[in-house]
Amino acid sequence: MSTSLSIFLTIHVIIGVLGVFLFGGVSLGLLKKKISVKMLKYFSLGGLISYLIAWVLGGHYYIVHYGSKVKPIIKAGDMTWAHSIVMEAKEHIFLFLPFLAFVSVVSIWTLGSSLDEMPKFKKAVMLVSLSAFIIGILIALAGIVISGAATI
Repeated sequence: MSTSLSIFLTIHVIIGVLGVFLFGGVSLGLLKKKISVKMLKYFSLGGLISYLIAWVLGGHYYIVHYGSKVKPIIKAGDMTWAHSIVMEAKEHIFLFLPFLAFVSVVSIWTLGSSLDEMPKFKKAVMLVSLSAFIIGILIALAGIVISGAATI
């Protein structure tokens, strides 16, 4: 793997984890009785940007390196299920993240403090943000499994 590709992959992981933490913060912030709109706006926008950057860098890695070099190693090893099940699931599930994040951002930025006055909508936004958080965790765990299968 080239140095630049290694750097991109490292940034992909760090930025993706940052997005997970930010959406965890959004979810917790929406659970409060009195929300901090400023914090929610910045956390949600930061989370969306993080997920988009991780999405692009991960896609670049997948196209340039994974398919031709990593996938054959996994398929030849003892953990073939790491690609057949985990990576195949990850390839489809990760597509939801930017869209869930976008819905959260648009909802928070357009409604802001009026979310406190609409408890059902506030709960819906919290569930969307929580979904972006939980799926982000699952995607990160899937990446760990896949990376582990490539190094065994």
